[in-house]
Amino acid sequence: MTIGSIARAALIVALLTLGCKKHPDPRHIDVADFKSPKQLSDTLQYLVGMTEPVVWAAMQRNGFDCHEVKGIRVDRTTGELGSGKPHLECWQSRRVNLGLRRRSWTVQFGLDSGRVTDVNARFL
Repeated sequence: MTIGSIARAALIVALLTLGCKKHPDPRHIDVADFKSPKQLSDTLQYLVGMTEPVVWAAMQRNGFDCHEVKGIRVDRTTGELGSGKPHLECWQSRRVNLGLRRRSWTVQFGLDSGRVTDVNARFL
């Protein structure tokens, strides 16, 4: 064997290894696999009860961008605004239909004392 053929063989093995690499998150999700918001919400139910930083990190590992949204409460009798419960909002966009359209996913996690209380997904 020549050095060139050994180098080519090593390159092929390296590329195959990279192609077969599993995602580091054991609960990895790909939004392309979901056809409805309910499917995604149901899949993310395992995050209910976890702390906000844990959920934030899990969503970022799955390709979502997140931020905390401060809640706003409206008093319907007086029309005054007040502070409400905050929630964590995460979003991701993905091309669908052979790349001709884009589907934008948004997932809201209700928070209470820094813990997730519910999950609500939707897309445009």
